[in-house]
Amino acid sequence: MQRYFPQGIATDHFFCNREQERNAIKNSIIAREHVVLVAPRRYGKTSLITQVLKESGIPGICIDLFFALTQADVTKAISEGVSKVVSMLLPKTKMACNKLISSIVELHPKLTINLLGQKLEINTKQMTDKSIAELLLTLDQFASKEKKPCVIVFDEFQQVGELEESHAIEAAIRHAVERSNYVSYIFSGSKHHLLNEMFSNKSKPLYHLCDLMVVERIDTPHYFDFLNKMSKNKWGKSLPNDVIDEIIYLTENHPYYINALCRRLWNNDEIPTIVNVRNVWEHYVNQQGIWITNDLSYLTLNRRKVITALAYQPTNEPQGQLFSKRAGLNPSGIKKCLTDLQKLDFIYLNKKGYYSVLDPAIAYFIRQHSLEK
Repeated sequence: MQRYFPQGIATDHFFCNREQERNAIKNSIIAREHVVLVAPRRYGKTSLITQVLKESGIPGICIDLFFALTQADVTKAISEGVSKVVSMLLPKTKMACNKLISSIVELHPKLTINLLGQKLEINTKQMTDKSIAELLLTLDQFASKEKKPCVIVFDEFQQVGELEESHAIEAAIRHAVERSNYVSYIFSGSKHHLLNEMFSNKSKPLYHLCDLMVVERIDTPHYFDFLNKMSKNKWGKSLPNDVIDEIIYLTENHPYYINALCRRLWNNDEIPTIVNVRNVWEHYVNQQGIWITNDLSYLTLNRRKVITALAYQPTNEPQGQLFSKRAGLNPSGIKKCLTDLQKLDFIYLNKKGYYSVLDPAIAYFIRQHSLEK
């Protein structure tokens, strides 16, 4: 069965637009500059980065730090990532490889050659912040000697900021990044407030180290073009405009939910109608009901009041009289709840200045099951 909307990483003809972001990241890589890429989870950051690396043809690796719970975990993840990138940069002949490898004997390099090609493993005796700087500087040394630029992506980088040794780790990373000539760095994460603290606080080691890029939702016109292209591939004709309007309305342009809904719609032999779209969306959201209820159950009563009010009516005046009345809270109580809900990634402030529920499935579920109508 042909796939149209993959559940995981989307690249090539599965990838929708993001032309401006792709060009900006590619230009930064070419200029050997560094970027902080911020977007909520499931906005397609990994797909965006993967697509950029594919288009640029520049060797790169994504180091996922989500499960890094200690400094040793961070060092181990970086060691494995650097080993993979260095393997990509190695010359084809064993003699040339050994000549390069001899320059990093302190990192205990081990070269293996098999039918799948060359692989270099490097590790350090101590899992310290000094080791992190050595590993990253070694990668730049390799890239410089081969005159081959490369990219290191730190995914879910905000996890580092929550570690006890965060200051030392961040300082080691800054030390290496500032001295980098051939390695470009992308710091990607989903916790805006944590990343902002790491890169915008003057007391932090990473202060103003990189350019900031915030990934927004894809604009509706781009989805019209993309969905019609997919529709022609599947059914041989464009979708009716009102069907696309309904898909956009229900998913609120959220990349993950556009894919989730359309993946189900494209499994049918017939081109969908508005009724099909609504029925499939309602069934899908209800399937997620246990998870949604569980997530909401951890919120305080006041936070649930605010998120319920936003599910019915996004607002650019959250402390105004109308929203205060709907939420049943005074302005100061609303302000505190908004701050808390943003930190918990339940709501977001869009580029038009409106507070909204971040997850359209949660917003829809609230409207369907709330006692408020």
